[in-house]
Amino acid sequence: MKPINIDKETEIELFKLVVEKFKKELESFKSNMNDSKFTLSMDFSQPAKEKVTVLYTPQAYLKMQALVDFYDTEVGWYGLVQRITDKVFRVYDVKVCKQYVNGAKVDTEDEDTLEFFNSLTDEEAEDMRFQAHSHVKMSTEASSVDLQNQADVVRNLGRTGFYIFQIWNKNGDINTYLYDLDSNIFYDKKDVQLEVEDNESTISDFVDSTLDLVIEKKPYQCQQINEYSKAGKKSKKEKENYGSSYLNGYWDGTSYYGGYDW
Repeated sequence: MKPINIDKETEIELFKLVVEKFKKELESFKSNMNDSKFTLSMDFSQPAKEKVTVLYTPQAYLKMQALVDFYDTEVGWYGLVQRITDKVFRVYDVKVCKQYVNGAKVDTEDEDTLEFFNSLTDEEAEDMRFQAHSHVKMSTEASSVDLQNQADVVRNLGRTGFYIFQIWNKNGDINTYLYDLDSNIFYDKKDVQLEVEDNESTISDFVDSTLDLVIEKKPYQCQQINEYSKAGKKSKKEKENYGSSYLNGYWDGTSYYGGYDW
């Protein structure tokens, strides 16, 4: 996460950090007679104390997955989003605008985009705060064109509201860029968790409910040691065969050796 806009208060704090860092770098520079210059840089990003959640309704998720699966070119879409809490955003439906695509690009015409937005209800226009597109089988990292588009959209929002951008691919990767202007915070994929609704819970909740029901079957290691000692005076070759056959287990006519135990 990092700040989106630098207000006066943030600017003063950053200036203090810059001066402090400058002093440290300057002392290091002065102590090394071979240096002729030094550079100063700052990283404004930091891990989010609490992740934000982008929650999909089943309908919205299936529509987006269907678009990615069906088209072998890039494809783009918009989403309708409601802000549930400060940290939860719910994508409840998906809409597609007329577009011209190939394997690496999505283009739209101004008149088609205008017609698309004019067709929305007032509520839909207010909730249209989501854009996504696929990168087919390529990485979901944003291109320079993607980043410029994000900057243009967010700049038009002013200082309030929020907007979510996502990039999907056929490998199941989803990259999220969430601009929360109300909190003046930008969240990237490290700060965002994705969930699909399942009535009043989520798919992750459903999986968690099965943890006590799905039990991993593990090798019964003690049995191998005990039964191997019973091999007694078997020949070296017999013992080697015994050891290699343990994982599958075998019956020697009297006892069962190896295998798995619950």
